[in-house]
Amino acid sequence: MIDQDFFLLYATLFLILYVIYDLFRYRKEERSLLQRFLFYSFVFYMINVIRLTLFPIMFMPTSFSVQFVPFFFMMESLDSGYIARTYLENFILLLPLGFYLPLLFQRFRKLKFTIFAAFILTTSIETIQLLMRLTIGSLRTFNVDDIILNTSGAILGYFLYKITMVIIKKYNYSVLKSFE
Repeated sequence: MIDQDFFLLYATLFLILYVIYDLFRYRKEERSLLQRFLFYSFVFYMINVIRLTLFPIMFMPTSFSVQFVPFFFMMESLDSGYIARTYLENFILLLPLGFYLPLLFQRFRKLKFTIFAAFILTTSIETIQLLMRLTIGSLRTFNVDDIILNTSGAILGYFLYKITMVIIKKYNYSVLKSFE
């Protein structure tokens, strides 16, 4: 079994080596230390998205499990008066992605590109979870609700980015001007 801690340890070590390499190799580039720090934190965030969605890997194939009906499990849990923690976690999971993408990459400053990236990422994660369950073994399942919630969270993150940029412009925070 490959667990979450094993992955996190090696991925973080790789990130630390990359940061050291990047700081020495590209020290004369015009990217500020703040821009670099935000990019490194984005990479660390993505490492944790992978850790939380794809691990542990069990190495024992299990039965086929797919849920294609939108909001099926969510409606079922609402009818019982219980809102599962999993739904909130799925909503929050890609919220930072919706903030990071337009902050770090010019192309994603349009909502449609951020939505597309979030949708592709979450659909890829769900598909990988399904393939892992069918081949090497995983306790994860393909659930269309996860795609909807993850993408919705990224959309909220995008709007939080937009609000943050309005505040920065209004109060003239020059430290963050490089992200306009």
